Order: sequence, then structure tokens, then C-alpha cells
Amino acid sequence: MSVSFIKRANTYLKTGTMALLIGVSSCTKKPPVLTKDVVEFTYPTAAKLIENFENGARHSVTVFVKDEPKRVISKSDISKYKVVPDTLLEKLKTLPDTVELYYQVYKGKADELIQKKLNKKNNLLTVAHGTTGRDFIELAGGKKAYEGDFILQKTADSLFNVGLIQKDSILRANISDASYNSLKTNEKDAILSYLYNVSEKLLIKHNPKREIPESFFECLSNGEKGKVQAKFNVMPSHEGAACGLAKRNLVQFLIYGNGEVLNDKFAQKTARNLLDVMKERCDSRKLLKEVFDMVEEYGVDSSKLEKTKSDFYKYLSA
Repeated sequence: MSVSFIKRANTYLKTGTMALLIGVSSCTKKPPVLTKDVVEFTYPTAAKLIENFENGARHSVTVFVKDEPKRVISKSDISKYKVVPDTLLEKLKTLPDTVELYYQVYKGKADELIQKKLNKKNNLLTVAHGTTGRDFIELAGGKKAYEGDFILQKTADSLFNVGLIQKDSILRANISDASYNSLKTNEKDAILSYLYNVSEKLLIKHNPKREIPESFFECLSNGEKGKVQAKFNVMPSHEGAACGLAKRNLVQFLIYGNGEVLNDKFAQKTARNLLDVMKERCDSRKLLKEVFDMVEEYGVDSSKLEKTKSDFYKYLSA
């Protein structure tokens, strides 16, 4: 339901005192405490990138409200609200004050497969733009939303913003100040998106048995951009989620490289490995087109991306 992103650009470009205060706390690993809902995005381009991956609109509903909108509507109470028909939503350029978007808390199929593979007993739940929680989603003030409940868009946006700030604090804490300050916007956005979906423990780990023994963060601090690009290669513990994750990795990989595979043997090997995962699907060319569409929408060097397109499609046809 594309209506969830109506006038979203305005939200991303807002800046405010509350967002600034939260941003100040991003120099440590300790996540900021959210005491009220905040919708200003501290990292707008990273937010847009991640939101495109998550596509939370698939689990959303737009309803009419009479009074002050509730932050959470329970699964059992949503039927008491009148749903706005899609035909009406398509005519709207922005949502009126009497209409609110809610995102449902759900259990993703790929996450469920992975959790079973890892023998995790509690459920991994997701809402909106990829905000996750074990058995529930915790909101500002300690309020909890459970599977099937619906969270107000403003509240979901606030959770998302705080999650991004937390990932940035992890990045700051694990690389040198000089390395952090030298990151270009596309590089930082790709890294924040990666951190948003991958445990930082994997990016901290030094492994002498690997082709690249240095960790992701060590490669960043050492200025080895080719090796960093090569590290966008995490694979899931369940093969059922492999293609989806390969697709996400490839988008982040190309955004980090500003549309190209960097001149590094490790980066080139990662590109081939990700394409090999997609090659196993009969719709591999369609999937690759979706990758390039997302990279183009984000905005990278068009001449570099055109060459990458040609090289990748040739590889799929080989």
C-alpha cells in the first residue's frame, strides 16, 4: 500500500530539537532512551534506503479516527475502526487529520525459518521499517505491542529513528574518528543499513581462518575500502532466506561502491558469490533488475552503474 509513504520526504527532511538531543547521545553504544514519540529523522537518506528494504506497508492499515489517535490498537480492537478504502487513498495527495496509518506487528516468514534453525524459543517480531523485538515491540514509556497489534505511524517512525541512531553509535564506537569523519554519505548509508539488519557482533569479529582475517570495522579503520565492500556478504542460517538476503547485500554493496565493484579481488569475489545465489532462481534477471532499480532510486554514479549492469547481466547469462 504505497499510501504509507505519502509525503514521507517531508518527514525525512525535518530536523528538530528533540532529534538533535537524541543525536548527541550517539557517541556511545548505549541506545538512547525514548521518552516520547519523535518523527524527525537524523539520517534521512539511510532511513529511506532501509524503508525500501522493509516495505512495512504490506502489514499496514489506514483507518478513520475521531479523537486523539491511540499509539497502539490491539489486534482485537482494530475491527472497531473504519478502514479507508484503497480507491479513496489513491486520490489523496496527503492524509487528512481524521485518517491515520497503523503498522501491524508481525512475524516474518524468513525470520521464523531462521529462528527455528537457531532453536530460538521466543518469537522475533517486526513492525513497519524493520524495528524488531523478542515476543513484543517496546515503545516509549515502556508500553508494549504484541504480535497482531497495530502501532501508529508516528510511533513507528520514532522507533525507527532511534534504531538508526543506535546503529550509528555502534559504528562510531568501533572505528577511529578519522575513519568515521571520512565516510561519504553513500558509504555511511550502506553501513547503517547493513548494521540495521546484521548483528554488530559479526562485524566486530576478527577471524584468522578467513580470507580476510580483519573484521568489518578493522577494514574500515584501515581504509581498505575494497575489503569493506567484500564484507557485505553475510548469509542466513536457513537457505530459505538466502536469496532475499543476497539481494539486500548486493544493493548495499553497490551503494557503498557508488555503483561499482571496487578494484579489489575480495570485492569482486563477493559480487560473484552474491550473483551465484541469485543465479539459482529462474527469475534471477528480474531480481537483479530490482536490485538496480533500488540502487538507481537511491542515487549513485550513473556511468559506473551502467558498466556494473552490463557486467552483472553478462555473468548471469554465462
